[in-house]
This record gives sequence, structure tokens and C-alpha cells, in this order.
Amino acid sequence: MKSIYKYIAQQFGKPTGFVGKLSTLFMNCLNRKQYKSVVENIDIQETDTILDVGFGNGYLINKLSKKYPRKIYGIDISADMLNLVTRKNAKKIQQGTVELFLTNVENLPFDDCSIDKIYTVNTDYFWQDIDKGFLEIKRVLKPNGIFLNVLWIKEWLEKFPITQYGYAKFTVEQIEKITVESGLIVEQILEIEDGNSICIIAKKEE
Repeated sequence: MKSIYKYIAQQFGKPTGFVGKLSTLFMNCLNRKQYKSVVENIDIQETDTILDVGFGNGYLINKLSKKYPRKIYGIDISADMLNLVTRKNAKKIQQGTVELFLTNVENLPFDDCSIDKIYTVNTDYFWQDIDKGFLEIKRVLKPNGIFLNVLWIKEWLEKFPITQYGYAKFTVEQIEKITVESGLIVEQILEIEDGNSICIIAKKEE
């Protein structure tokens, strides 16, 4: 049973193959309210450049691209997900409104102060270096740029067997502290799923 839990945890962190596709569909259902918090709070403008950190099967890229921002970038550590989402968004990629990269949050392939809004849903647990990841997010955000970070809190995650493998878990206080120490300003912390999940909305100073 331990090996099964570990395998499932690995698929959530880096979906691969057929099982990876199934895991992202499961996450789409599980994360519905979390996705909604991004859609309702990101306030997309036509001139915005947006970055999706850990796009998975591209659910939010597909949804947010319909609001017609100038461009949506996406990064993911799974080559299988990159190939899947590239196929799904072939026309948008050809038009130049979507661009995808195989990389991690600690090595963002973007210039300083080049992105208006960044969001991520349930990826913090799998970052190799949480502090470096936040510093990279701050680096590429434009002044007044917004970062929406959606995640399940530590107390909730600890209830499940699979999260004992490969998950770094954070309390609200811990993730808020990491956010502030990176130089971002926490503007709001929204509770999702009866307080088991949160959306931290942070801003880069002018």
C-alpha cells in the first residue's frame, strides 16, 4: 500500500503517461473551487501578460484565454503535460497568445518585470526550493503585479496517506511568512473549502 500511495503522490506532483492524464482529470474535479478563486480574483485585462505555474492539463489556461489577455505563458515540469497542452492549444500557440515551457518555478525563462499576473494552484508542495521559487516570481512580476497562490493547508493535507510522500506542507502562517520574506505584499487571504484551502493574493510594490 505504501508504494501505491507514493506512486499516486508522484503523479500529482509530475503527471506522466496515461495515469498522469487521469490524475489531472481527478485534480480538475477536486480543485474546482480553487480554480474558481483564481478566475474570480485575477481580473484579466486585455493588455495583461499572465503566467500559469504548473499548468497540468491546461484547464485554467483554456478558461482564462477566453477572457482575451494579451498573452498567457505556462510552465510545467512534466514533458507529457507540455505535449498534451501544446496539442490542445495549437491554434493559440500559432497565433502567439499562448506560450508553454518545460521548466520549474525556480528557473523562470522570463525577463525581470515582464509579467502582470501569476497564479499557481496546488504546486507549492512540489517546488524544489520554495524560497527561490518565490524570489523568481517576484523578479518576473511587473511593479504592482499580482500573484495568486492557491493551496491546501498543512492541517488538511496531513489527513491523507498520499501526502506523506513528496509533499512539503505549509500552515497559513508559514506560507504567508514565505510570501512576505520574498518581498511581496500580502493583500488578502481568502478561505476556500471551509478553510481547508486558501488563496493568497500578493502584490509586488511599485
